[in-house]
Amino acid sequence: MGTSFRKKYIEQIKKIAEELRNLELPAVTEELFALFETTGNRLKYEEVYFMRRKFLAVFGMAAYIWKRKEDVAKLTEVLEDICGEECWALPAHVNRKEGKDWRVTVDLFASETAQALSEILGLVNKSLPEECKIPAELCAKVESEIERRVLIPFFSSKPNYGGWECADHNWNAVCAGSIGSACIYLMEGKNEERLEQCLRRICHSLEFYLNGFKEDGTCMEGIGYFTYGMTYFTGFAEQLLRYSKGTINLFENEKVKNIARFQQKMYFSSGKTVSFSDGDRDAKFRMGLTCFLAKQYEGVRIPPETLAADFETDPCYRFMGLMRDYLWTKEERVTEALDTASRHDILSDAQWSICEGANGAAMAIKGGNNAEPHNHNDVGSFIYLADEEFMVTDLGAGEYTKEYFGEGRYQILCNSSLGHSVPLIGGQKQKSGAEYGASEFTADGCGRTKVEFAGAYPGNVVNRLVREADFSMDSGALTVTDCFELPKGTIFFTEQIVTQCDVELTEHGAWLRGKQHDCVLQLPEIVKFIWCQEKEHKNHQGETEIVRLLQWSVPLQPGRENKGSTWFAMIAYKK
Repeated sequence: MGTSFRKKYIEQIKKIAEELRNLELPAVTEELFALFETTGNRLKYEEVYFMRRKFLAVFGMAAYIWKRKEDVAKLTEVLEDICGEECWALPAHVNRKEGKDWRVTVDLFASETAQALSEILGLVNKSLPEECKIPAELCAKVESEIERRVLIPFFSSKPNYGGWECADHNWNAVCAGSIGSACIYLMEGKNEERLEQCLRRICHSLEFYLNGFKEDGTCMEGIGYFTYGMTYFTGFAEQLLRYSKGTINLFENEKVKNIARFQQKMYFSSGKTVSFSDGDRDAKFRMGLTCFLAKQYEGVRIPPETLAADFETDPCYRFMGLMRDYLWTKEERVTEALDTASRHDILSDAQWSICEGANGAAMAIKGGNNAEPHNHNDVGSFIYLADEEFMVTDLGAGEYTKEYFGEGRYQILCNSSLGHSVPLIGGQKQKSGAEYGASEFTADGCGRTKVEFAGAYPGNVVNRLVREADFSMDSGALTVTDCFELPKGTIFFTEQIVTQCDVELTEHGAWLRGKQHDCVLQLPEIVKFIWCQEKEHKNHQGETEIVRLLQWSVPLQPGRENKGSTWFAMIAYKK
């Protein structure tokens, strides 16, 4: 598997290098940089910034693979240009009004840049014949810029630098892994005492990153962030293992083994992925990372090659992952194929339950709380799909803007409980905060999951709310039953499912019309009011999508405490 992928990957790099060779790097300007500050828009500056990193990755790898003078010449030009950038961090991560040293902010992308440049000096350039090497004065300049912009600001500070050094999410792994990698490349054999001090701090930082995973290995930020953080953790850990001659082995941690097996649980047999949190319904896996972990641990399965990220998949062109898709796929990997049919995976620590039947229907449901990393207010939410079509969807990550990570986060549809398949009770949505979450989560391994999540709502609107999702492994039918106890005065209980299918209302339910499947939604006969609202959603790429909120009112008895239950059933049919 690895060698087949690798051949196509090399051909792609060669093609892109020819396309870019005679082009100039686009310029990063003050006008673009200021857009985030004035409008909240990130995408326009980042489009230019990441195109520059594409040039760096393409010609860094081309020089390493083919060792041609023309590739090194272009790489030299790119290195000079990146050394001249005013700031390696992104506008969203600096504060120019209050931070006088904003130009040397150590964020994700300054760290990634330092790692890429150090690897080009410490791996790529060392592999080149003498007549092709990068000029010595430019190597000194690159090393000086890495020191000035990243290593000195970080190591001269006290922990917790930037809030990420002791964080339990991807920022920690990416920044610490990048810096640790750069330290080894730049200091090994030159300043061993300083290197040892630096590595101790990096390894201590990465302990916090691992603490962010549940014991069952779940990445609460979603499958994309698993790939992001683990690429940098694994890249640094492998480099550290070689540097220490096997004496420092971060892979011996039992939790890392569970983390390595998380990815395969996120894939359905159709190739679609669980999109909880800021996840993605069409996530691609990194072949290099997955091959390495499969070699390191028994039980790690490699998804089909058609689902692998290629060179262009990552819009940020991160060198660590791109280079390891080449370095770590040299050998043919012998491993069992990923088999997802007829399974019920239970991630009990994260409170995720994932079911798939033999007929291609699948569902996933979550508990948890509303203060998780990249949190959405989504306790009790579920997805339901038929082969490649999501009949009930989780929108995953929206467009990253200033508001997305600010005070207006839960006014954005995909982050609010209004953008998830959970009830509105007394007109109230779920609230954000660690105190708002599930009090019970159980699953039987045969398709049935139970979540008690009254605690996700304000305390005055619901006393008890239990959702049972019963998925048939044979037929693919899904029945959801909500049992509730409402205090006197709560007079509205509105069920909701979120879909991007066309909706056709019927007397006792609705048809969800997909491109290849239709799904019937069946409701109790006592339900008389069902309606559908259309909303606009800005996806992670900034594109507008239409989302339909299918809602119906559960009959209650005004003026009384209401104890009861309601249900709905769904089954999809191929057209």
